[in-house]
Amino acid sequence: MKQQYLFFLHLMAALTISTWAVATQPAAAADISTLLARAAAANKGGDPAATIKALEEALETARAAAPLTVKPFVLVTQPVKFYGDIAPRADAVFRGGEAQQYYLEPKNLVYPRTATGTYEPAFEVDLRILTAAGKVLVSQDRFGSFRLPTRSAVQDLYLNLKVTLSGAPPGEYSVRFVVRDLNSKKTATVTQPITIK
Repeated sequence: MKQQYLFFLHLMAALTISTWAVATQPAAAADISTLLARAAAANKGGDPAATIKALEEALETARAAAPLTVKPFVLVTQPVKFYGDIAPRADAVFRGGEAQQYYLEPKNLVYPRTATGTYEPAFEVDLRILTAAGKVLVSQDRFGSFRLPTRSAVQDLYLNLKVTLSGAPPGEYSVRFVVRDLNSKKTATVTQPITIK
């Protein structure tokens, strides 16, 4: 009789509005030279507001062209309370049914502007649980889905992701998250090997 394993998965996501590791596509070089020249001219002319505006536009253009990354991606001892509040876990060894807490920061999402002038980054996180040999045991698309309307192109976004494997036999596994930008074709994949005792 084939033994079946129950894998219970739980997502807990926390996002902070303050701006937001492995990319699957190469970055296209963004031409920001005109914006940088405009910033330099505004700075030379003593116009700090125009300088900042041009630099922000240049940074926005560069981020839109850059690959999506997830950095840092850390196994933590508890959910973080604010951006960067990381307490890394000492190891990746868990008892069966013990919660695994992950912290990650998606970077270089595309921030389109809506008709009302707000920015609206949007992304989804897929989950894969794999054996040590790479066989997919669990595949859950849209483990988390996020759309974040905001008045400014904030970048300090983070996620707390919680995964619990109940009923899994002792052994070596990998937990893989695939972050997909819904406003572009950008994706990034991060993987954490774990041991269930």
